[in-house]
Amino acid sequence: MKKTVLLISIAIFILVIAGCGGETEKAKNEFTKNQNAVSQASEEKAQSEKNEEGRDPRCSIVIKEGTLDELMAKYGPKDMSENDIDNIVNGIKWESPEDIPQLGSEYAKKGGTFTYGMTSYPATLRTQGENSNTVFISTLEGFMFESMTGLHPVTLKTIPALADKWSVGDDKMTYYFHVNPDAKWQDGKPVRAFDYVATWDLLTSDALKEPFSQQYWKKFERPVALTENIVMVKAKALEWRLFMSAGGMSIMPEHKIGRITAEEYMTKYQNEMLMGSGPYMFEKAKTNEFIILKRNPDWWGDKEKINKGLYNFNELKFVFYTEASILLEMFKKGVIDIYQVGIARQWHQELTPDKMESIQKNHIIRQRIFTNAPNGLSGYAFNLREKPFNDKRVRMAIIHLFNREKLMEKLFFNEYKYMKSYFPNSIYENPNNKLMKYDRDKAIELLEEAGYYQDSINEDGYITDEDGKVFEISINVIGDDTRVETIFQEELKSVGIKLNLNKVTWPTHLKDLHERNFKMISAGYGGMLFPNPEGSYHSKYADMDNTNNLWGFKNARVDELSTAYNTEFDLDKRIEMVKEIDGILYNEQMTALRWYSNNVRLMFWNKFGMPEFVLSRYSSSPESSAITYWWYDESKNKALDKAISTGGSLPPMPTEVRYWEKYK
Repeated sequence: MKKTVLLISIAIFILVIAGCGGETEKAKNEFTKNQNAVSQASEEKAQSEKNEEGRDPRCSIVIKEGTLDELMAKYGPKDMSENDIDNIVNGIKWESPEDIPQLGSEYAKKGGTFTYGMTSYPATLRTQGENSNTVFISTLEGFMFESMTGLHPVTLKTIPALADKWSVGDDKMTYYFHVNPDAKWQDGKPVRAFDYVATWDLLTSDALKEPFSQQYWKKFERPVALTENIVMVKAKALEWRLFMSAGGMSIMPEHKIGRITAEEYMTKYQNEMLMGSGPYMFEKAKTNEFIILKRNPDWWGDKEKINKGLYNFNELKFVFYTEASILLEMFKKGVIDIYQVGIARQWHQELTPDKMESIQKNHIIRQRIFTNAPNGLSGYAFNLREKPFNDKRVRMAIIHLFNREKLMEKLFFNEYKYMKSYFPNSIYENPNNKLMKYDRDKAIELLEEAGYYQDSINEDGYITDEDGKVFEISINVIGDDTRVETIFQEELKSVGIKLNLNKVTWPTHLKDLHERNFKMISAGYGGMLFPNPEGSYHSKYADMDNTNNLWGFKNARVDELSTAYNTEFDLDKRIEMVKEIDGILYNEQMTALRWYSNNVRLMFWNKFGMPEFVLSRYSSSPESSAITYWWYDESKNKALDKAISTGGSLPPMPTEVRYWEKYK
């Protein structure tokens, strides 16, 4: 990083000297029209301010940091003449949709606080770099930062964000984004093309300690600010996903990240958040207690039609509790506004109208909301790099002992479907995958084949090797609910395997996961509308820490398919590729897969206004939809307060919402 800054400084110095030595026209050709205007004004001023000896005062200074000249020298074209730039800019065929379906309600009002509870405080507040790749940090990032373009939440078509127009070159590898001239950072400074380049510089730095992200963004050449408002991005290879990625990169302010090293960014923003251009800005945080975002009253996007009725709460408060049981009690007391019911037993036996008067009287609304959200992967992942799970027979034995049937009957009221795919409930699921069921006898047979014999079980009931070492596995447990792990523990003990349950915090669990400090670990990925098999399953990431290939999985055919997938523009062919990948992954039996649901069980206090669909079409995170689409309804809140004080009831709301089913 320091070397880069030094080279830039030398380049700037040469440009200044060139302007003093009579080769002004040669130097000017390295800049755009905007720069020429600035240079011309500077020239006229200098002529009027020459000292008595006739020297140009510019010869004794360098270009001031942050000026247009300095920014263009740092982030602009390096080997283009003014004419070259003009030809490119004038040849761009811009796109910008006019009729974008609006989702914000015309009845929405600004105001109020939205409070959401969680049990795991994030390991960092940075949105980039080591430990930042979590659903929660991505949620915060989405409300504080913006990208050039986005995807419409219903149609999935490209829509404006920071860019008011864009273009894809004829080669399908060159992209152009025109920054909306109204776009502003939260400190009022304009968003410019330089911010895009500075963000790319940061994301590709080794100092972030996030190799997959770094390698992914290196699929692009360093972007070029053609002008203040136009950035050119060139992909190094033909890949259908890259325009979407280039447009979807969260942009950070150059006047913050461009003035510090990547190492300094990692430290400075470990426990505070960088300002963005989005509707919300960081207010304050206290480790393990709360994080507060405030609505930006001067958010530039409020003027855009597409944002009408969105981002209505004045304050977002995320509060953290050590136990899930405490979080639930805080919801019941009204400290927390919404609560997603993740435990089927609670939904069926505890959080019901006959058990809670607040639900019976509609003070709290209880809804099951069906969406089209893709389901993610969830289960106990095996570390294929070391014993005993480098042996497929052992992996299969453990899977046969993961008694999902008992769990579904005893704990889950048959609420879920069994996973048998790494892309569950999607068009990418391989239909030939056969469900792995509980089978104790088959598990014993597989273990014996692998050298773990029943006749070597010691007096404590555990299999031992020739040195008397017990066959034992440890898994991390977060929170108090160990019902699943306890049943799993019992099933494993029935064949002589000892399962230790290590209670840890979320940061510790994340550290173990990223540093591959496990033999078996609870893991999950969110579902993706557009899968990226390369990122999770390519061999090149198998032996790297901090990547999504947590198993250490290597397979030449998957490498071949995931590489070909990236350059296949035909959706039907891509689907078939992922189906084949799914079959290979499933056949490796590298995860004891869990289960999934196609709906969200949600409870919330009856003080909010919301659109008919309640949650967005592809959303599985109710807090994100609530923050985006809901609003604080003062009249409903007054009615709620009155009903609570008098013991009265409020009008009911639907118990099920199936709005998005018509879109399937």
